[in-house]
Amino acid sequence: MSLLAGCAQDTPKEHADPNNQADFGPVPANYRKPVKLPPFPEPSFERLIEQFKADVTANKGDPELLKRKKQAIENPDLLWDYSFKVPHTIKYEDIPRPEGYNPTRDKVRFYYLDDNKNPIVSKFPYESADLPEIKVVYPYIGKTFYITKEQQERMDALRNTFFTQTESTSIHDSERISYYRNQSAIFYEGIDTLSAAKDLSNTISDAKRVVGLEYAERVMREDPNSVVAARIWVRCHPSKEQIPAYQKMLSKFPNDAFSHEKIAQSYYIQDYYEEALLHIQKASQLDSRIAKTNNLLFKCYYALGEWEKAIAAYQGLDYFVDDSWGSHFVIIEFPSKLHIAKDNIYRERYGTSILERMK
Repeated sequence: MSLLAGCAQDTPKEHADPNNQADFGPVPANYRKPVKLPPFPEPSFERLIEQFKADVTANKGDPELLKRKKQAIENPDLLWDYSFKVPHTIKYEDIPRPEGYNPTRDKVRFYYLDDNKNPIVSKFPYESADLPEIKVVYPYIGKTFYITKEQQERMDALRNTFFTQTESTSIHDSERISYYRNQSAIFYEGIDTLSAAKDLSNTISDAKRVVGLEYAERVMREDPNSVVAARIWVRCHPSKEQIPAYQKMLSKFPNDAFSHEKIAQSYYIQDYYEEALLHIQKASQLDSRIAKTNNLLFKCYYALGEWEKAIAAYQGLDYFVDDSWGSHFVIIEFPSKLHIAKDNIYRERYGTSILERMK
């Protein structure tokens, strides 16, 4: 039987989508019955202007965005003007968050206890004032677990035995995995399986991620409707195996916008642009926030040489997230693609190329 097998069709209330997808699309993420979606509304300048008119009439949202949308309504040629951009370019930490947002809500952390059974406290990123890029300090509201002195001693004994036995020989992957499996059995004693799987999925160790995969599979057997467990299960796979893992997940949760978005990104990275486009289109239909905040629609249309759709997808964004962290992607590559797309439209409309005239 497949790890993702299951026959339930309806979404129990306790399994509500953790990302509140149902509030922004036709179905919750883990509704098993595939929803029949209408054909994707392909971006175009005409469709974009109609949307801008509706937004201006509603007079809701960012005043600066509305101002630029009014300008585009008055002069649609601005949409492919080099200096005109509708969406904001913002940093990751400035992304608008819904009321009550707290990035620690779904986190788990562990404290070791000292000889007096008091937690050995260390700083955590979301609580630290030492990270200037984090402007808002969020109180920790995730789960906290404590590791006893007795557990530490057993893990130390396990580690000493393992390295004593292997110090004169090379360590095989199977031995390393077995070691982490035994270590986890001690470390996660009395801890729910889902929290253990979450913690293991955040490691960079391949051997630990194999153990995390086992924990995620256990959660999925205990709770076949857990979208969270299925996402962790995918995350524990090596990068080269994540596309087939997402395909398996989507065979069970066909309406999970998050997974469609993630598999689209994986396809795009591997240059499968048509597959990436199909999934980011579906993600956008299942969750209306995605088309307004993810520039993958633009990149897919650009890669396929569909210039008007690419520009319309970009200009329809509310914001573009600059998460380059010093790389040249946002600074050089992205604007150059946008300019090339605009130049192709300009040449189609006016028979001349601005880029060639600028050389």
